[in-house]
Amino acid sequence: MLRKRRIKPEQDAKEHVLSGKDKAFIEKQYINAFKGRGVFALEHMKPSTFVVEYRGVLSQSKYVDDIQGKYLFDFTWNGAHYCIDASKEDGSLGRLVNDDHKNPNCKVKTDVVEGKPHLCLFSLRDICPDEEITYNYGDSSWPWRSVELCDEISVAVDESI
Repeated sequence: MLRKRRIKPEQDAKEHVLSGKDKAFIEKQYINAFKGRGVFALEHMKPSTFVVEYRGVLSQSKYVDDIQGKYLFDFTWNGAHYCIDASKEDGSLGRLVNDDHKNPNCKVKTDVVEGKPHLCLFSLRDICPDEEITYNYGDSSWPWRSVELCDEISVAVDESI
């Protein structure tokens, strides 16, 4: 019996970037009115697994102004500033992955495919079925983080009463 050769995560990412398709083991789900939608695992994933690409319109820019605070991902590659604008609803799932600055289960890596940078999420640890896919959006003071903090303080006060 021949065993199927395991593909390396970076090669898996490259193949999915080129195909423009998302993995079959993730899906979008509505969470609530505050968070909106998110991406969830349908199967178990091991650490270092390629999960999804943050796909959109790539442009090189010196400054990105995200007025709505949604779907723009700015990053530096080869000493230049880039932005991926994923604001257009195109069915891709990477644009729906939510922030978790405390315990994310994925990390973004810049992969170069055909000479262009692509932002790919890879799992940091085991991810279980029905678990939300998350990554840390960075050190900015995102408005929802202060809301989360207020919610946590409110819960702590309620529990102490």
